[in-house]
Amino acid sequence: MAGGMGLGPVAVLLVDQVFLLAVAAMIAREVVAGRNWRNLKVLVPVSLLWLANVVFHVEAMLSGDAVHGRRFGMALLIFLIMLIGGRIVPSFSRNWLVQRGAKSLPTAFNRFDALGLVVGAVALVSWVAAPSGMTVAVSAGLAAILHMVRLLRWRGHATWPSPLLLMLHLAYLMVPLGLAAVSAAALGLIAPNVGAHVLGIGAVTAMTVAVMMRATMGHTGRALIAGRALVVAFALVLIAMVLRVVAGRVAIGALDGIDLAAGAWTAAFAIVTWRLGPWLLHPKRAQKAVSRAPQ
Repeated sequence: MAGGMGLGPVAVLLVDQVFLLAVAAMIAREVVAGRNWRNLKVLVPVSLLWLANVVFHVEAMLSGDAVHGRRFGMALLIFLIMLIGGRIVPSFSRNWLVQRGAKSLPTAFNRFDALGLVVGAVALVSWVAAPSGMTVAVSAGLAAILHMVRLLRWRGHATWPSPLLLMLHLAYLMVPLGLAAVSAAALGLIAPNVGAHVLGIGAVTAMTVAVMMRATMGHTGRALIAGRALVVAFALVLIAMVLRVVAGRVAIGALDGIDLAAGAWTAAFAIVTWRLGPWLLHPKRAQKAVSRAPQ
């Protein structure tokens, strides 16, 4: 991408397709080998991400920018958070609350959630097509309300004793906040890039980091307890989002908000790598080590 190998734009496009095509091939191989045809649907988001990547390159070659390709890829990731995050966040929260004898539990997936997904999809498609105007303003605003209500039904406030769970709720919170920012930007009330930063850094990155932490702990036999370092790492991701949104109004010496956001982002992933890396490089702990761990 930086031109270090002397490749032209078309060659770079072709090289950059290899990763997602390899992922799709791996998925297809496993589905065929196991004859689990229902899981072929997993190829749909991967294929759409591949298409968004192609659009990014073609658009950049034709116009020098890739605004539609970037929004297309971002929209796909946000919808996956709505869909998959909308399953795991209330599920993990329910398990944890049940273990503690809570009477009030997260609401199970129902027609309201389905409505939120449909409206969210309409809002995201509208945003990809044109980020300004009444269509995206209304659809994104309505989607923000629906997904905020959806989040509130998952009893996130009751999970505060478990930072690892609370991270998932905070990460999902960035979805309605980002959609609200997209709506406000469509009406000209705030800068157009605010929604993209809240959705990209806030929702996508925060959710990715939170799930990486939990999955690594679970698959390496560790207790599902974040610890101070990982809590700080997650907080740094959200700080990076805030700094990027207010970039033009923040400065420390020669560093502006973009520089500071990049520093917070880098520090967050450095901490995550430092904490999770050794766990992934060593054998899994005995299962009994997590049998008493909070879920």
